[in-house]
Amino acid sequence: MPQLKTIRKLAWPLGLLIAWIAVSLLLANRQIVINTSPSVAPGIYLRVDERPALGRIVDFRIPARAWPYIRERTGHTGQHWYILKPIAAGPGDRVDTMGHWLYINGRKIAPIYTHDEQGRLLPHWRADCVLGPHEYFVYSSRIWNSFDSRYYGPIRHSRIAAVRVPLLTW
Repeated sequence: MPQLKTIRKLAWPLGLLIAWIAVSLLLANRQIVINTSPSVAPGIYLRVDERPALGRIVDFRIPARAWPYIRERTGHTGQHWYILKPIAAGPGDRVDTMGHWLYINGRKIAPIYTHDEQGRLLPHWRADCVLGPHEYFVYSSRIWNSFDSRYYGPIRHSRIAAVRVPLLTW
């Protein structure tokens, strides 16, 4: 009987240790990611085996064009950082950022700001083009100051790490 009590006492700590190891492994190979940015709902996102498409949330490395702004804002280039954004336009869609507004397929979508909330100059990707076969334009309407393709241009398919779905958001 004393042996059974010892096993019961160890069950919770052992279970927690196993759960911690499982979550660590999932985080290490990026099966799940934790998003803290408000441009998509903060929470835990799961990698899914789907192709990037309109409306899907993708996880990608910050483009080089955005690095100077990221460095000014955070002190780091961000070249190894990932961000999550929903796809607003894909191959064959026309995107226009030449003026002060983002247009997708002729529809007025959102303003393009020149400065962020701290007064720092934002980059501005200027083009009026049809996206190529491996290009995606990411944009979030969830917050007014989303740092998205309006500022750094389309994301190439090769830069997308995964398509993500929310597992738990808060």
